[in-house]
Amino acid sequence: MVVTDLMYGGMEIAPMLAELGYDYIELSLAHLTELTTPDFQSLKNKLYLSGIPCESCNNFFPPGIKLTGPEANLPEILSYARKAIKCATELGASVVVFGSGPSKNVPHGFPKDLAWEQLVWLCREIDPVAEAHNIIVVLEPLRKEECNIVNSVAEALKLMRDSNVTNTKVLADYYHMFEEMESPDVLLEAALNIKHVHFANPAGRIFPKSLKENQGYIPFFENLKKIGYSERISIEAFSDNLYEDAKGAIKFLNQINKL
Repeated sequence: MVVTDLMYGGMEIAPMLAELGYDYIELSLAHLTELTTPDFQSLKNKLYLSGIPCESCNNFFPPGIKLTGPEANLPEILSYARKAIKCATELGASVVVFGSGPSKNVPHGFPKDLAWEQLVWLCREIDPVAEAHNIIVVLEPLRKEECNIVNSVAEALKLMRDSNVTNTKVLADYYHMFEEMESPDVLLEAALNIKHVHFANPAGRIFPKSLKENQGYIPFFENLKKIGYSERISIEAFSDNLYEDAKGAIKFLNQINKL
C-alpha cells in the first residue's frame, strides 16, 4: 500500500514526506491551476528535487466554479477541467479526485434530479479528456455537512454507472463513510471500481496511529483486501504536529499490511 498526506498543506511539506519514507504527495489541483507558468515550472522543479512524486491530485474544481444549479456555465466548466487535467498530467499524476463540495453543492430550491443530470453530463464530458491524458477521475463522496449531493460510496457508484464512463471511478474516504454511517460492505459492491482511498481518524479528522482507535478500521481494510485493492491510500488529515503525526501514520500503515 502507498500513502501520502495533503490536507495540512501542499508542496512545502514534500521534503518532509520524502524524509519520512512516504511514496507520493497528493496536491490541490485547484491551487495549482492558479499558478503562473513560471511559478508552476518552479513548483515542478522543487517537486523533482524533493524526491517525492505527485501521483494524485485532489480539490479538482475551485469553489468559484459552480457545477450544479442555474449558475453552472458549461463552457467555463469544460475549459477549466481541460486545463486542470493537463496540469495534473504535467506533474506526473495519474489520479484526480473529484470531491469539490462547494462547487457541486446544489443551490437551495434547485431540483436535485436536475443537479444530478448536470453531474452526469459533466462526468461524460470530462471522461474522454481524462482518458486522453491517462488520468483516472475518482468521484469522492462527501459528508452532508460539506455537500448536499453524492454523500456515499453507493451514490458515487450510481453516478459513475449513470454516466456510463470508462475513466471515471470511485473513491472511498473512511472519514466521510464513518460520518455518514455507511457500511464498509459497500466496498464489496463497488469492488474494482474503487481506484483511490482517503483515510483519517474520524475523531477530529486527525492522523491515524493505531488499529485500536476505531472499531471500523479493520472491517474497512479487510474489505479492501477482499476486493484486491492495491492502489494508493492518501492520509487526508489535520495535525498540530505534522512531523510526529506523519511519522506515526507510517507505523499505522505497516499494521494494515499485517492484517
